[in-house]
Amino acid sequence: MKLSCLRPLGALLLTLGLAACGGKASYDVSGTIVGLNNNGLVLANGGDTVSPAAGATSFTFAKRIDYGTDYNITFQKQPAHMTCTINGGSGSAGHYVSIDAIVTCGQNAYTLAGTITGLTADNLVLINGNTQTPITKDSKTFTLNGTVADGTSYGISVLTQPTGLTCNVVPGTGTGTMGEANVTTVQVVCNPATKS
Repeated sequence: MKLSCLRPLGALLLTLGLAACGGKASYDVSGTIVGLNNNGLVLANGGDTVSPAAGATSFTFAKRIDYGTDYNITFQKQPAHMTCTINGGSGSAGHYVSIDAIVTCGQNAYTLAGTITGLTADNLVLINGNTQTPITKDSKTFTLNGTVADGTSYGISVLTQPTGLTCNVVPGTGTGTMGEANVTTVQVVCNPATKS
């Protein structure tokens, strides 16, 4: 192979330069990762796999592919407590100068909900963290506004009492650590307010 054939031709002419020298261009199947906070992610390109660790910001499969070879990056396994998506994960090598897929991950999040008894008046407001949820008169069930990330603690309390009533979250039902499903067992009980 003559070195003169490999003089710089510019990124877009690299494939033509190699072909002229009798070689065949090959490409890394790689990409960037955003938001990977947990372990367990396994990416696949055909039979080739790669397992980026928590905190990784890039990945590269061990096997390079030749010019014209199709690639299709998929999830063999999602990371623990997270869901990731892929952008630019399929195509044909050589269509672009490089293969650079983007894997974006986010923590799974779920809702807090439950039942309420004795709510015969308006103005009840429940709160979890900074998220407030007004509950209307005569409601029997509720779902709090917003979601709670998997693995995050939550604690529901009464921010504003309804007119003429005292409402309380039943102990043990409004606090905990969010798991991998919506919480539906919160209980709120309202009774007539005690006159002083």
